[in-house]
Amino acid sequence: MSYGNARRFLEVMAGPSVPQSWQGGLPFRYHVGPGPARARMLVKTERGARAMHQIWNTVGMIRGERWPDEWVVVGGHRDAWGPGARDNVSGTVAVLETARAFAALAREGLRPARTIVFATWDAEEWGLIGSTEWVEEMEDSLRAHVVAYINEDGTFSGPNFNGGGSPSLKTLFRAAARAVPDPAGPGTVYDVWLRAHNGDTTALTFGNLGGGSDFAGFYHHLGIPSGGIGFDGPDGIYHSMYDSYDWMTRFGDPGYKAHRAGAQLVAVIVGRLANSDLLPLDYAAFGAEMGALVAQLDSGIAKKGWGDSVSTQGLKDALDRFTAVARAFGAARDSARLDSTRIQRVNAALMQVERRLTRPEGLASRPWFRSLQFASDIDNGYATMAFPTVNEAIRYADAATASRELTALAARVDQARAALVEAAAALR
Repeated sequence: MSYGNARRFLEVMAGPSVPQSWQGGLPFRYHVGPGPARARMLVKTERGARAMHQIWNTVGMIRGERWPDEWVVVGGHRDAWGPGARDNVSGTVAVLETARAFAALAREGLRPARTIVFATWDAEEWGLIGSTEWVEEMEDSLRAHVVAYINEDGTFSGPNFNGGGSPSLKTLFRAAARAVPDPAGPGTVYDVWLRAHNGDTTALTFGNLGGGSDFAGFYHHLGIPSGGIGFDGPDGIYHSMYDSYDWMTRFGDPGYKAHRAGAQLVAVIVGRLANSDLLPLDYAAFGAEMGALVAQLDSGIAKKGWGDSVSTQGLKDALDRFTAVARAFGAARDSARLDSTRIQRVNAALMQVERRLTRPEGLASRPWFRSLQFASDIDNGYATMAFPTVNEAIRYADAATASRELTALAARVDQARAALVEAAAALR
């Protein structure tokens, strides 16, 4: 609601004063309730046939020239709770500008090596419905063909570069940041990002994917590497009527420089995924990051006092084996000279790595979530939970399930490692 209407309720609250950190900008002391003000609210519900609405996804494709059966998918949701300038017109226009750039190249005879699919999703705000329906309908094709999914959602509304995704994609995101001028400058996005962290490269991190956006079907359900980038800043307009063109033009991104840089970053990321001979997926970095996250499990096990009965050592050993093979593969890949057939064999194996970290029966708590590496937190749909089957068992004090899931997880990591071994064999 507007601050004028909010004032009519807040100003007459008669309870204790709020903590100072809760004090807002209106010219009176804030209190909690109860208060004498009353509100009447008219609520309209949609039930039965009236609750059913037709929705539309838009999907376009540029067929790849060399490997048309390998797909890169880039998408963002088109619906919004209000005007949606940030969430998600900003993400949608990044998808459309990327499509426009690749279409212009294709008209000049410069088609991508792999097929690129451009999508805008409907009904994301109602529970990721558009993308989820598409993923479930297309599941067999997506499992067979998609090398990565890039998601752009509410992404361009400030000066601060950020992103998140599968650990296998984070090296690619950093590399793309070195190739695009920063919207504020001077230098590249990477240069400004590094200066903001006082030259500390270890602070240049990307988040992991939890929930709340259209990557879920691709990443959590099918095990397809996914992620996205953006620029943000202070806003306070999330899911409100103030998420408007006026706000974006005056405050969020004056001059639309972050939008421009963001679209360029998406185009670079998609271009490298589509045109690199060998897929730019970094499984050495993946293994190292997943190995570091085992410390969270150790901490939870220690707090429960399960040290004598529940051990993460098997998982640690499996991740060490995985990372060793990934590093050897990375070193061999850098010097490999391959023909098209061998390139396809290597990439076919690489596409299986994260798929093998899923299981058909999914999580015990949520069967639709099949990936065992990350999921949204069961108690917070946006937050990230690593190794969800184990972390949930720890949270709910089920030592037997935690031990059983650690064993199953280690076996899945070994299966993923076997895919890397297949990729390395194809290099030779």
